[in-house]
Amino acid sequence: MKIAISILIVVMLAFVGSLFFPKLVIISGSLIPIPTDMNQNFLDQVNECFLPTAAIYGYDPYITSGFRSMADQAKLYSEGRTASGTIITEAPPGHSLHNYGYAVDVADRKNGYTIDWTKLIKIAAYCHLESGGPGDLPHFEYRGGLSTNDFASGKRPPPLLLPCPVMIERARSGQSLTLADLKKCGTPEF
Repeated sequence: MKIAISILIVVMLAFVGSLFFPKLVIISGSLIPIPTDMNQNFLDQVNECFLPTAAIYGYDPYITSGFRSMADQAKLYSEGRTASGTIITEAPPGHSLHNYGYAVDVADRKNGYTIDWTKLIKIAAYCHLESGGPGDLPHFEYRGGLSTNDFASGKRPPPLLLPCPVMIERARSGQSLTLADLKKCGTPEF
């Protein structure tokens, strides 16, 4: 009887929650917010550390893909499988950090995808970002030790910190980061 009442309460909460909070889903009896945009802390790390540091080392990087809704991910995942096209992602909906706002894909404005990925991956690691690996070189994300299942259950990694205080100053003032700034911080050569 207690189980039936508990189930009824969860179903009622789900119904009422969906009326007032349409961006929530129930997972294991808990209301979990569905992400609708990039995580701001992650995006700041990309924009204030990764992209400017890469620019100092000769890249002209830009984000080609950021947040993806579950529907967007489903459409991409179907390409080359149930829809025409070629397979461009191995991650079904809910299994990509793009769906949670913690991943970006990048390319270089001048050279597209023909760049030294080894160097760019080292720059990303300096900025506390992880690479998508050999099969997904343009992909960079932040997991903070969490699995995709952890993200799906509502867990989020601790906030990222910029590795160099001058990055905050440059971002706030709208000034470009320089090689001299990085040397003052003791940033390794890439």
